[in-house]
Amino acid sequence: MSEKITFPDGREVNLHEFIAFMYGLSTSDVEVLHLLMESKEKLDADEIAEKLKVTKASVSKSLNNLLDKGLIERDKAEGAEKKKGRPSYVYWVDKDKLIYKLEKDLEKLASSMKEGLEKHIPQ
Repeated sequence: MSEKITFPDGREVNLHEFIAFMYGLSTSDVEVLHLLMESKEKLDADEIAEKLKVTKASVSKSLNNLLDKGLIERDKAEGAEKKKGRPSYVYWVDKDKLIYKLEKDLEKLASSMKEGLEKHIPQ
């Protein structure tokens, strides 16, 4: 993970750390997100757990958090055997959608900071 973001004062932060801070993600969430960002294919929870060498429960918690925050996508798995119980899903990152979301959320953040400063600094 060599992608860095440079702040105006020259400090650099890893892209994944920045996204984690911005959305309140745990280390586990970031690991799942990073895996999905680098994967060329859609992955199910079992595959993610296997690749990260963690429990499926841990992966499921992170997937739900990332879905809730709009950072990943989910579809029902194709060709999954019809059986009773919960459907099987696959997860992935839509690069264009993620970039658009980050851009819009950063614009909202900048606007919010501007409003806060305008209220805080007397004219």
